[in-house]
Amino acid sequence: MVLTSNTTSVHPLNLILLFFINTSLLKFKAGLSINFYEAIISLLIIFALGLAAFFVIKWMIKDRIKSSLILSYTLFVTLFFRDIVEVRAYVKITNAISLFSTFIGELFFTVALVIILLFALTLWLYKTKLKLLKLNSYLNLLTTIFLFIEIIGCGFLEISKVELKNKIELKQSLNNITTKPDIYFIILDGYSGFNVLQKHWNFANGELKKFLIENGFFVAENGKTIYKITNYSIASTFNMAELNIDTTYLYAKSSYLSLAELIKNNIVVKHFYELGYDFINLSFFDILSEKKFYQDIYFLKKGNIYQARTIYGYIYEIYNENTADMANINLDIFNRLRTIRSTFNEKPKFIYAHIMMPHPPYYFDAEGNETDFSYASDIKNKYNYLEQLKYTNKLLIETINNIFISAEEPPIIVVQGDHGFRAFEGEDKSEIEFSVLNCFYFPDKDYSLLTDSSKTINTFRVIFNKYFNQKLELLD
Repeated sequence: MVLTSNTTSVHPLNLILLFFINTSLLKFKAGLSINFYEAIISLLIIFALGLAAFFVIKWMIKDRIKSSLILSYTLFVTLFFRDIVEVRAYVKITNAISLFSTFIGELFFTVALVIILLFALTLWLYKTKLKLLKLNSYLNLLTTIFLFIEIIGCGFLEISKVELKNKIELKQSLNNITTKPDIYFIILDGYSGFNVLQKHWNFANGELKKFLIENGFFVAENGKTIYKITNYSIASTFNMAELNIDTTYLYAKSSYLSLAELIKNNIVVKHFYELGYDFINLSFFDILSEKKFYQDIYFLKKGNIYQARTIYGYIYEIYNENTADMANINLDIFNRLRTIRSTFNEKPKFIYAHIMMPHPPYYFDAEGNETDFSYASDIKNKYNYLEQLKYTNKLLIETINNIFISAEEPPIIVVQGDHGFRAFEGEDKSEIEFSVLNCFYFPDKDYSLLTDSSKTINTFRVIFNKYFNQKLELLD
């Protein structure tokens, strides 16, 4: 920006450009291309709303510089609202404020604080006789410096893209495959393995284990995942590969964007398409041309990346979190699994169902009774977790029985957790987080490629080796 005089107010425009460039860089950091239509439309909408707000404020305040100061504050808290919330969450504030914000709610506390400050600023600017030329010049200079730093930083951008360590290549033609059983890939989110449940909950999970074994399943009692975060775990499993990860950016927005891309264009589903399978997506991920089946409350980054960062995007996310009927969505997925074979055409099916149970919130007790809010939201309560896990078992048993009944030919069934219980406090935390349910049903009952400690990353390596004439090395 060029600063012409201390009466020129360019800081509102600088803030808009700073937001736009900084947000766009998230995709570049993830190694993804920018959707220029999405970007330009978002920029024009923000600019138009900012201009309209300026004229409204100027009509009220009757002073151009004071109006621009109010506009800059409004733009800052509106565009960077998610950042404000995240900073407030990480900054060490006083116990009184912390307790107050917990009592009234994180979102309400932040919004109330922002509005109070806006009211105080507006009232002060309305009453003061000061021209505020120096403050205006200072903000012009400060925002211009930040903007130039952001632009210059583009040339030194560090890519935090999550990539596959070794991309799988099929070594043989898939055209000669004649046996194509239906495949049910059922993820029970947050389900810890048998041995861990026995050790830390004193729960043998005997009813489920007995059912599975009696019905010809292989049960890996010490099943493991190599990633304890859903996106990383699913991306790894669906691409049959480890991931190159910089732990500095483990929870970075750019990392999640690149993980979403790995899941969307994963190798496994592409291979099944090549084999002539129909893909049925009952998850909260977009995969190839199949849109997500539901929007989970923990993955509510609805809309484009520009919207998601603003106060609009954040409130939309919280609103959906509070109104999402995940309890019934989970039940609906179980119901669909029971009847899905009879509702589609005769092509072989690959069904991916991702069920947010026994993962919190804990909507159900062991008998399937719906719980109240305080019970469901007590996410660190390991006993509430176990109650919902027991009800998950009942639903799973009913579902598998119905799958067998409706199947014309015996299907392949894989039931796994993507990670274990993550709210455990203590020295065994890591053991519990990486322990997962891991069970397989193969029609011929030949489980020679599986072990008691089978890892989820090898799931489709095993299936492709056994049923589709591949010779993929199993990973340690």
